[in-house]
Amino acid sequence: MIFISPETSPNSYTGALGGPPLIREWLEKEMHKLIYVLRNNFSDTDLVFYVVKNVDDAVKVLDSEKDSIGFVVVLLHTWSGGVTRVFLESSKPVILIAESYGGGGEFLLEYGRAVEENRPVIGISIRDLDDEIVIKKIRLLKVLARLKMTRILFVTLNIDWFRKISSLIHDLFGIELIVIDGREFVEKYYMKTDDAEAEKYMREWIKNADRVYETSHIDILKAAKLYIAMRKALEDHKADSIAVDCINLYDSKVLDTWPCLGYMQLWLDGYVPVCEADPYSAVMLLIIWLLNNEPGFISDPVLDYKNNEIIYYHCYAPINPLGGNIRVSYSITSAHLGLKKASVHVDLPVNQIITAAQIIPDQKTIIIHKAKTLRNEFSSHACATKLVATSNVKALARNWRWTWHRVVFYGDFTEDIKDLARLIGFKVIEEDKLRED
Repeated sequence: MIFISPETSPNSYTGALGGPPLIREWLEKEMHKLIYVLRNNFSDTDLVFYVVKNVDDAVKVLDSEKDSIGFVVVLLHTWSGGVTRVFLESSKPVILIAESYGGGGEFLLEYGRAVEENRPVIGISIRDLDDEIVIKKIRLLKVLARLKMTRILFVTLNIDWFRKISSLIHDLFGIELIVIDGREFVEKYYMKTDDAEAEKYMREWIKNADRVYETSHIDILKAAKLYIAMRKALEDHKADSIAVDCINLYDSKVLDTWPCLGYMQLWLDGYVPVCEADPYSAVMLLIIWLLNNEPGFISDPVLDYKNNEIIYYHCYAPINPLGGNIRVSYSITSAHLGLKKASVHVDLPVNQIITAAQIIPDQKTIIIHKAKTLRNEFSSHACATKLVATSNVKALARNWRWTWHRVVFYGDFTEDIKDLARLIGFKVIEEDKLRED
């Protein structure tokens, strides 16, 4: 973290703020106000602070921190003599924060220019440096750093394709993708699970469910065994996330059950489960999880033009969709006209704004749209969980690109996603906005 601060010697010029000796007290107060709130919000992070007064100082900091993920540059002074430029031209992500009176002029002179030059910079000018808006901007750098320490375990038969994708994702985000053969997973983990332990989870899921529509519990027991297998594999590989290629593994008769109930439980355990081993959705899930500690819901969206509705469906969703310990009700049911057992219908919150997003790494693009949730729909066809919302469905149909899946998050993450995209050099498409062409 860089504080750009003026000289405060008796004969120094300090711009619009004023001069010594009171300027020194003001600068110290503003710096320590922000440092205090950062230490409270990032207690698990090593924070390094520099006070930079001139270009020589800036160059030294740049050299000593050349391996850093990026810089938080705090402007406490206008007319820095080129100091701000040193960091903006470093090619590293920069979060530019100006105290309005002290650094507001410098911010106006530098920020728009940096954006025009397409540099990886986001910025804010504000009178209260300890505001939550500032903390949220800074948290994005932590997300980028944490992604580089994250491991996703993929369980699949399509080893070569996933290894190719893993190289792309690692190069862009630093995420490590571990790929294991589905047959090896079944032999090493699934077949060796303890039936008594699985029965314990089966009984717990049944007890906590609002309703259980399955006439036999055997498929719920199998799902519990798969949950235990996934959790053990996560522990063995020291992974943060697991992505089971469930459709292919089931259709190939390698697996005889589905991970839906287990995924529901893994969110409660603090892991990030990924439906259908979708690597792009995995990255999107991790970004918001690391940013806001909030689960996401991978979905296959479909549209209803007549009612201007979009239905997000899949065979499970987190039962803590707002994060934390607040849980919503769920039912255990079959899906796809009874063909898919031990699926989960979740009663997701309604009358809420949601953000649906997807990241397309090979296009360096993030797609987003917003909607307002209306109700949950229960039916035997298609997937078990169906969240109905309203949005600009004609614009969505016109603008939809690349992939069917969208990851649903409760809340408006539009600005956060746009900020993150700029820091990593991605563009953003708001697919619910009508285009002129």
